[in-house]
Amino acid sequence: MKRMFVFLSTLLIVFAFSISAFASDLSSNVENEVMNISDEIVTVVNEIYENRDIKVTAEDIDYSKAYKVYVDTNIFRLSTNKADKIKETLETGNYIYLLPIDVSDGTIVVNLQKGLPLSENSKKVLSLEEQQEVLDNVGKWIVSSVYFYENGNLNFDYERKLKSLIGVIPEDTMLVGSLPIFEDVVALIPNEDGIIESIVPLSTLTKEKDLINYSTKNNSYIYSYKQIKEIANDLPDADPNIAGEAANIETDINYIMIAFSVVLTLVIVAYMFYLKKKKINE
Repeated sequence: MKRMFVFLSTLLIVFAFSISAFASDLSSNVENEVMNISDEIVTVVNEIYENRDIKVTAEDIDYSKAYKVYVDTNIFRLSTNKADKIKETLETGNYIYLLPIDVSDGTIVVNLQKGLPLSENSKKVLSLEEQQEVLDNVGKWIVSSVYFYENGNLNFDYERKLKSLIGVIPEDTMLVGSLPIFEDVVALIPNEDGIIESIVPLSTLTKEKDLINYSTKNNSYIYSYKQIKEIANDLPDADPNIAGEAANIETDINYIMIAFSVVLTLVIVAYMFYLKKKKINE
């Protein structure tokens, strides 16, 4: 059961990284929202990584290191390029927190998200007690997944990667994922006037690179946001070879992600319920 839990959690965190975004202050108001689930974080991490002899405590959790992650918003469709307006739109949507916890041989990244409603399909596979557990967690912050990074693997450290590319990170910088053209996370960089001027991919581009090469700004990793936005919005939805996982992400990948997240979250909640019952029986 634990192996399956780790496998499902790993898949979910991979999806989460592919559709994520964060504000330049990194943790935002995470302390006010999720600090009351420290005990749950400790329980989940210690149960999952028991075979690695990993033991964390609430004192090991530093919420200031968390990344606020906005999801499910295609900002290319907005009429404005103003950073404050884009952020305002993102704030009205969904978001999660990615919380790194340092351990002796690596870093554990905990994915925190609000509990999802109980779907009709879930009612068919969960007991009444498990269904009630899900219902009780709707809208509450829960641990949805965890992922372990070996020492030296800093793929989760978006701040470090961005600093290595642009130096000082401007205020109101945001990270966004699941956008047309790009396969992974990008940073939106505002200028002094508060307008998003540049877009910086934080992973290696593959098939889309030739499509946007001409929009680079004297650096192969920094692109013109205005030009990229125009390219993205001109992509023909009917051409999968051009748009692929990018332009059709709203209609295909997001639906898959939502369904996948619902199922995995329910499995994880059920597992937590099992742990609680196990402790009571002991």
